[in-house]
Amino acid sequence: MALAIGACVFFSACAGSSKDDAGLDAPANVKNEKVVVQESDKQAMLESMFKNFLVAIREDTPADDLYAMLTDSSEYWLDTLERHAMTYGPAELDTCQFYEIYSILLYRLYEREHLWQVPEDRMLWLYMSKAGIIHNFTKLKLGPMKIKNDRGSIGLQQSPEVPIMIFEWDDKSWKLDLVETVPLITKGIEATAVKKSWSNKKLALYWLDREYHMTYSRLDDSLCEPIGF
Repeated sequence: MALAIGACVFFSACAGSSKDDAGLDAPANVKNEKVVVQESDKQAMLESMFKNFLVAIREDTPADDLYAMLTDSSEYWLDTLERHAMTYGPAELDTCQFYEIYSILLYRLYEREHLWQVPEDRMLWLYMSKAGIIHNFTKLKLGPMKIKNDRGSIGLQQSPEVPIMIFEWDDKSWKLDLVETVPLITKGIEATAVKKSWSNKKLALYWLDREYHMTYSRLDDSLCEPIGF
């Protein structure tokens, strides 16, 4: 990457033009002002994107529009997680992170109880619908958005310097990075497993029971097996 950037700089210098030369001769304060303007533009775009994002997850937004707000790696992760929800048994679940196991077990609960409201892109719906994981999380009081180069973040109002949602700049717009965001959201929950010496699977079952025991039965190891997919 460094070599590629160096080559670009070299060839730009070799090509030369009066316009480029003028840019090279520009005072340092002018260059700094340009950088500040670019950063402020990106800041405004991130804040606008987040507002649109909040509206989208509170409405019945089409899957394609939701995917457009996510990084490519996030879409791949959701697709992979959905496949795992259909196939993984107890042994495979033991290789997963807590938040992945929780997502898989919740997916299976929705399947068993016939709760789906969409025919496809169900893991996306589980995270990004108006009843989804991310929507519930954004009900919390959030702090100001921050950017550093091509990375944006937001934290809780009470601890704004600690990021809990991560955004990536893709040359023209901001995208939510679920792969980095979800572990940050669940970090506090995972501390319970460490204190109690629980496995990730046991913690996921515990948290599922804590949230849904008043509504559904059999929130147990039966969810660790694929259910009629």
